[in-house]
Amino acid sequence: MENASNHFKWREFYCPTAKRLIVSDLTLHHIEKLEQLRVLWDAPIKINSGYRSPEHNKKVGGVEKSMHMLFATDITPVTSGPHPDLRGALQSLHGIAEEVGFGGIGQYNTFLHLDCRDFIGRSSARWDNRS
Repeated sequence: MENASNHFKWREFYCPTAKRLIVSDLTLHHIEKLEQLRVLWDAPIKINSGYRSPEHNKKVGGVEKSMHMLFATDITPVTSGPHPDLRGALQSLHGIAEEVGFGGIGQYNTFLHLDCRDFIGRSSARWDNRS
């Protein structure tokens, strides 16, 4: 099966180092929320990072207990068509991510981190790493 949802393919979530993805209930729950976000956004979203093996997480400087090692996504809106301004698009996507119910939302200059930490009993978290 090639498609993870109507708008995303499984390969978009693969770890580039391990060349694989671990699929769990958390993964499926997250992709369902991501699909809801994409439908409400009504424009393409690029997946920058999905699952990370521990080796890849260390290589990219991820935190020791990164949700990416279970499953998380870093996303960037495609800034064309109805959303040409990256900063404004990220702010809008942040609001939709809140509405959809992502447990972890981190805002950066060029992307949003999204995770479902609350699905596995971790406390919700919000952070802003914009400069």
